[in-house]
Formats: sequence, C-alpha cells, structure tokens
Amino acid sequence: MKKVCQVTVVHKEKVNGIKNKLDQKDFSNLLVLGKCFSDFSRIKIFYALETYKEMCVCDLAEILTASVATTSHHLRFLKKHGMAKSRQDGKVVYYSLANEDILSAIRVF
Repeated sequence: MKKVCQVTVVHKEKVNGIKNKLDQKDFSNLLVLGKCFSDFSRIKIFYALETYKEMCVCDLAEILTASVATTSHHLRFLKKHGMAKSRQDGKVVYYSLANEDILSAIRVF
C-alpha cells in the first residue's frame, strides 16, 4: 500500500507558524555557501586549504590542473564571499580558509 495522503488537509497552525518564521529568516548566507560549494574546483580548494592550512595560488593551480588565472578567479570568489583570506609575502600570495565554521562543513565529508 502506498503511503500517501488520501485527502488534502492543511494544518493551518503549523503552516502559518513556519511561514512567519521563514519571513523573518535571512537565508542569503546559506545561498552563498551553496554557491561556494557548487563548483568542483572550489571544493578541491577547500579540501587543500583544510589539509595544508595555507597554500599559494601556484600550488593550488597545480592541484586543480588549471591555470593560475582560473585558480585566482575561484579564490577571489571565495574571498569575496568571506570563505577565504589571503596574505602576500613578496611576490607570492597565500590563501587560507577564513574561519573555523567552514572547516566544520568540510569535515562532514
């Protein structure tokens, strides 16, 4: 026997309660997080930075088998959205993850 509703019944109290809570929530950070994890190259960057804490753009490009320009584009995207941070040492730019919350999300996988 299929487990589906045989009648349409809307539980107004529950529905309205959730609708009111949803109206008060800001999901923009969750959407940004989704965008950051929606690209396989960026996932590789997250994993590399979680593993080695800090890496230069050239090393990350080699890991991705991508150009430095493409890798820099991904890193700028992550930095713009608060997921990564950078520091310059002479002519070399190093990237690391911006906060521990990101590490928690990565460690789930």
